[in-house]
Amino acid sequence: MRDFKKRRMQKKDTGRFALRLVGVALLAVVTFTAAHSAWDMYGKLVRATQQQEETQRQLALLTAQANQVQASVAALSSGRGVEEQMRERFGVARPGEGEITIVENTTTASSTAPEPSWWQRLYHTLFVW
Repeated sequence: MRDFKKRRMQKKDTGRFALRLVGVALLAVVTFTAAHSAWDMYGKLVRATQQQEETQRQLALLTAQANQVQASVAALSSGRGVEEQMRERFGVARPGEGEITIVENTTTASSTAPEPSWWQRLYHTLFVW
């Protein structure tokens, strides 16, 4: 028959328990460190992606500006382009040229229209739509 006495922990069992406890603690520390590192890497990836998109937008803007400047330089390299810019910026005109000002006629056509008859006034008074 088996003896069901309460078994006491011996020194050998205490050492095994301590080693297991230390192993579990080390495993928890390694797991926490790995999870923390993965979370940090994800955050850096998100920031890097956002910065890359912003940089691409800035590059597109700067490329458009560079094309615009090159077009301006090409236009100013000819005599006609310089003349056009001088006329636009400083209002310069060639000898014999003048400014044309168009003025509209201020007379109104309503003053010459005949006054409506009393039938027309009655009709417009009754049917106002």
